[in-house]
Amino acid sequence: MEKRIERCTMRAGDIKTGFGNPRKIIRNKMDELEQSFEMFGDFGIYLIDEQDNIIAGNQRLKVVLRKYGPDVELDCKRLIGYTEAELRAINIKDNTHAGEWDLDLLADWTADLTLDLGIDPKEAKKNPEEMTVKDMELIRYEKYDYVLIVCRNEIDYKNLQRALGLEKRKMIVSQKRKIQARAVWFDDIKAQIVSKDEIQESEDV
Repeated sequence: MEKRIERCTMRAGDIKTGFGNPRKIIRNKMDELEQSFEMFGDFGIYLIDEQDNIIAGNQRLKVVLRKYGPDVELDCKRLIGYTEAELRAINIKDNTHAGEWDLDLLADWTADLTLDLGIDPKEAKKNPEEMTVKDMELIRYEKYDYVLIVCRNEIDYKNLQRALGLEKRKMIVSQKRKIQARAVWFDDIKAQIVSKDEIQESEDV
C-alpha cells in the first residue's frame, strides 16, 4: 500500500499506547516538558498509526492526560501504509533529542533497521571507560562504524580470535533476542595490525 500521511483530530483519551516506546524520561525532563506546556502551550504534532496507536509524542500525551484530561482534542498526523519497522524507526528518530533510552528494548527495536538513526553514543547506561571487556556492552548505534572481518574457514577464524585476543569474550548484545558478539577494546588487541601498504613500504626501504 502506498504510504501517506493524513491530518486528523483525536481525543487524547482515545489515543492508544500499545505500540510501545523505548524512550524513558527522567523526572527533571518531564518537569521541563510540563513547564514548556505552561509557557508555550502544546505546539507539537502527534503521530499515530492506522490503529490510533501513538508513534511519536508519547511523553507529551502523558502531560496532556495528566494536566488537561482525556477530552482534549489533539492535532495528529496519521501514518498510513507504513510497516512496523518503519514506524519504530520514526519513533526513534523523533526521540533522539531528550530523555534516556531503555537500551535492551532499543536494541530489540533497531535489530532489523539499517538506516542511520543519529543516536548519541553518550547515552549508554555505563561509562565505557569503567567497563571491563567481560561486561562491555556492544551498542549497535554507537558513532563508530563496525568492522567485519570475514574468515574463509574455521581455522582462520580460530587464529584470528587468538591473534586479536577475542577468545572467551562473547557477550550478549540484547537480553531479549540473545544476540551475541565478540568484543575487545582497541588498545587491548594482542595482534599488531599492519596494512598491506605499510608492509610494502617497509619492504621497499
